Amino acid sequence: MGKVVEFPRAVAPHATKPLWRHVLGEVLRGERLEQERILTEVAATAGVSPQYLSEIERGRKEPSSEILGSVADALGLELVDVVRRVGDRLGARLDAERREAERRERLTVEASYAFRADAAPRHPLDVAIVDLGGADAAASVVVTGVGLVAAADVFLLAA
Repeated sequence: MGKVVEFPRAVAPHATKPLWRHVLGEVLRGERLEQERILTEVAATAGVSPQYLSEIERGRKEPSSEILGSVADALGLELVDVVRRVGDRLGARLDAERREAERRERLTVEASYAFRADAAPRHPLDVAIVDLGGADAAASVVVTGVGLVAAADVFLLAA
């Protein structure tokens, strides 16, 4: 039989990693709204058009360092503060994605080993000690998944 080649799974658009410009826009808009300032005021102070600042805030444009510095100054921030906030948000999202991936991995592993002891069919290597009764009433080992019955002095090895 030939070799099976697995194709990578298609990534849903909502599952893509956030772009720097999207998070930058969130930070700038959040700061502006927290200061209760309107877009046109901040844009005029920064020396950019309101349309351009709006596109930056919506993550549609990635500003140059000079423009970003002007917008940060207009908001009363240092450029390093803006960069730190963006980095913190990206880091938090990455941590959350990693925790979610670990949680999914644990659930997958737990689900692969989970079974109820009283539910049929049982795991193939479940072992029960039963007394079959009789004159020479010796206990027997029963491997439930296989239906094997062996005398108590027989050892069962499974890999």
